[in-house]
Amino acid sequence: MKDITLPEEMRSSLKKPFGMLIKGEGDEAAARVKEMITSERTIVVGDASYEHLMNVGVKPHLAILDFKVKRKPYKKYPSNVSVTNPAGMISALLWTAIGGHLESGGIIGVDGEEDLAVIPAVLEADFDDVVLYGQPDEGMVFIKVDEDIKQKIAMLLKIMESLQE
Repeated sequence: MKDITLPEEMRSSLKKPFGMLIKGEGDEAAARVKEMITSERTIVVGDASYEHLMNVGVKPHLAILDFKVKRKPYKKYPSNVSVTNPAGMISALLWTAIGGHLESGGIIGVDGEEDLAVIPAVLEADFDDVVLYGQPDEGMVFIKVDEDIKQKIAMLLKIMESLQE
């Protein structure tokens, strides 16, 4: 696995949710998401999403946090591992940490930015796991991992890799 940079021409296409957008303010969206989660393992990307899920009684199995919300410093949670991941990238370190902590769970602290961590989270997750992340000023995105979403994300990754060569 090598570091992958998000090409400039793909930035706008990643603003569209990968899954189902659950509209609402913080805890309101998280409460709706809580109703959708059955016994699946949950993976959350993003500090605000993590906090709102915790506020409504959902303890994500794995959280990927950069201790920032809208690029401003936020609460620090104790993390199991810390990795560097520059903005606009998926570092090999981040990808390896996600794959390595999927079974044990916990918190992956990111020095840099965790926005693109949804891509390795979905690709590393098992079928029926749930990946969650915030859609700024709109709500929370709910992804139930299945073959279809894995194929879509893998195709997106292939395009990203081909554009950076």
